[in-house]
Amino acid sequence: MRLYSIAALVAAFHSAHAIDLNSQDPGSIRGVSHKVVSNLVSMMPGGLLPQAPQYYWWESGGSLGGLLEYWHATGDGSQNAMITQGLLSQKTAANNFRTGDCTGNDDQGWWALTAMSAAEYGLPQVPGNPSWLSLAQNVFQEFTTRWDPTTCNGGMGWQIASGASGFHYKNSISNGLFFQLAARLARFTGNPDYTNWANKIYDWTTSVGLIDNDFKVYDGADATKNCVGLDHNEWSYNVGVFLYGAAVMQDYTNDPKWAPRTTGLIKSTGSFLKDGVLFEKQCEVDGKCNTDQQFFKAFLSRWLAATAVMVPSTQGAISPILGASATAAAATCASGGQQLCGSRWYTKAIDTVTGAGSQLAVLDVMNGLLTTSTGKPGKASKKAKRFAA
Repeated sequence: MRLYSIAALVAAFHSAHAIDLNSQDPGSIRGVSHKVVSNLVSMMPGGLLPQAPQYYWWESGGSLGGLLEYWHATGDGSQNAMITQGLLSQKTAANNFRTGDCTGNDDQGWWALTAMSAAEYGLPQVPGNPSWLSLAQNVFQEFTTRWDPTTCNGGMGWQIASGASGFHYKNSISNGLFFQLAARLARFTGNPDYTNWANKIYDWTTSVGLIDNDFKVYDGADATKNCVGLDHNEWSYNVGVFLYGAAVMQDYTNDPKWAPRTTGLIKSTGSFLKDGVLFEKQCEVDGKCNTDQQFFKAFLSRWLAATAVMVPSTQGAISPILGASATAAAATCASGGQQLCGSRWYTKAIDTVTGAGSQLAVLDVMNGLLTTSTGKPGKASKKAKRFAA
């Protein structure tokens, strides 16, 4: 795992002061966010993070999504050209993000959600290129072909290639990204096919126990055992991905079944709080979070905030989490030098466990403090009645 905790940086951190944040002051929040963005962007030349073994392709897609959230939350579009460049550099000839780095359904799903955000927030289109909506739709259409009812009565596997070791592992993040993409496409386009798929994916996830009756979300299930064998590890982004999808469905459909699912998943995020501050419970306290896992609570932060916007009645439960977490997160950031932020927010102190994942997580929780005043994401001006080719 490549971290930025080299000896010189450690020494600088110990001599630095933490960034002060007033979580009630939009000016203070924007000031901290700008510093965090600057450091994150410095790690992303051309819109992409350095490739493995330092970072992985999906993390670039998720980070571009965080920069879109920053623009939406603050109105600062200074990074929009880089976001556009990064997205279009990975679109492929088939306009579906199926690059050579795309080995998992989750990999492709992260890029699709970022394209979906670009469509919802109105990122300007580039003439001669596919629309942001069509990129998201094309990935969705591919996902429908990978739904496998021959084992576990459905679900999509983790890896795309049939010979890959994770092909038979039906994991929550792949299916959760599929679910959230379906929900957001349904709301954006008004196409009932997307609504039907969102219902189908969520119902399947609960049927195999990946979401239990207490709305805990487990990591995945082994299709070779017909999904009887579950991996009961809980990761913050798995709860987040289903939470925002449920909130979108609650807003769009007014179907009464979605409200208790949204509130249940919000309650489930409580297991990712330490002294009221978000943390990655599987690995953070022991200092064992790998590169991927350092990104996870960025997405829980992002989707908690998005849920509070989509379903305003949830703000009372969500705002205290974001406020406490943002204040604690800022305290892990050095105010001088590189101003890198740490990963272990619950310490409320300068933290030497840093990197792009930590920067993105702090950015997303800062974005969340401003997002409630931005209004809901947009919808298509004309309803798309069939999938993109």
